[in-house]
Amino acid sequence: MAATGTRGSGAKVVIVGAGPVGLMLACELAGAGIAPVVLERAVEPSAMPKGNGLVGEIATVLAKRGLLRGQKGLHAIPVPRYSFGALPLRLNPLRPNALRILPIPQRRLEQLLEARARASGVDIRRGHAVTGFHDDGEGVLVEVASGPGGYTLDAGFLAGCDGAHSFVRHHLGIDFPGTTGSQLVRIGHVTIPAGSVRRTRNTVELPGGRRLVLFQANHTATGSLTIAPVSALDRGASKELYIIAAQEPLDRQEPAEQISLEEMESSIRRVLGIGLPISGGRWLRSTLVNSRQAERYRVGRIFLAGDAAHVFSAGGSSLNTGMLDAVDLASRLAAVLGGAAPLETLEDYHTARHEAGEQTLMQTRAQAALLAPGPEAEALRQVLRAAFGTRNPHRYLATLLIGKQPGQPRRG
Repeated sequence: MAATGTRGSGAKVVIVGAGPVGLMLACELAGAGIAPVVLERAVEPSAMPKGNGLVGEIATVLAKRGLLRGQKGLHAIPVPRYSFGALPLRLNPLRPNALRILPIPQRRLEQLLEARARASGVDIRRGHAVTGFHDDGEGVLVEVASGPGGYTLDAGFLAGCDGAHSFVRHHLGIDFPGTTGSQLVRIGHVTIPAGSVRRTRNTVELPGGRRLVLFQANHTATGSLTIAPVSALDRGASKELYIIAAQEPLDRQEPAEQISLEEMESSIRRVLGIGLPISGGRWLRSTLVNSRQAERYRVGRIFLAGDAAHVFSAGGSSLNTGMLDAVDLASRLAAVLGGAAPLETLEDYHTARHEAGEQTLMQTRAQAALLAPGPEAEALRQVLRAAFGTRNPHRYLATLLIGKQPGQPRRG
């Protein structure tokens, strides 16, 4: 580490943020023979559970990179069924079925990526916060605070992978337009004693016979509740431990980094109309869903990737899109640094990944609309669910417009 106030040795690429996107970028660059420096503000990785798995192309990419090799229970799995918002999709008829999932807690994913990065010579510095930077056209001078002192670091390029509240994006003055949702989500880990509910492969049955489907939103007139056993992601977890997310319209509450078990219980009761026998809450918090995209992913020699560039309103897409940002950016930086492509081609990163972000923004907003409470959203779910359950959705919808009941014989 450089001494206080001194200038550190140079790096071809400096990455801000040691989450999954920043670590993926580091691994990809290292695989191309470029050892970046990763600067992470936090001294230690957060123990709070965040993502619960990967959905989409990135699962296949990780398998191809050999990151899953030798990892017990980790496989990129083709799924026969999945949900688009509240719509069930039957994927078995598709040949080949390109949708794969990788059930993995985010912390374990970060551990795998960090181990690969360090083994490849990546310099990961925790407790090092970027406080400023300047792009002079030939390189980027990065200002870093660490402990009681600080230093500067010369970089060829700087990549901001520092999350939704990105310092890099703010420092560049890049707008982050979008919407903030009207639904408050309370989420966390709770214990439900085995004898108090009856669990099958896909459901839990509550006292009184009511069933909740696992791994997807269960809608009511007042919101929705999602419930999933933690053991589906972590085989060492207790079978009585569940992830619960209760979503309901925002009233006067504000999102909070910590909420009480009583607040979670009250939210569940409002959503379901009955209580759940929960105890032992951990990492209970509340959040508002945002849907935003940065106007630019590149300014000169500085780039944005992952949540620094976009946040989405439906789960499952953020890490897929963000880590694919990293894969794309690494290949383009490697080509420029290796002399195989001119500097100007780096603008193609913004073009390609901004378009990918727009597409994800569109489909996740559509999913959020399908998950919304209220009679209009419920009608939309029922109509589309019925239409997709037929062989010809166009004919089904046309029949509704004609005024006939589907399946009714033609008159006259």
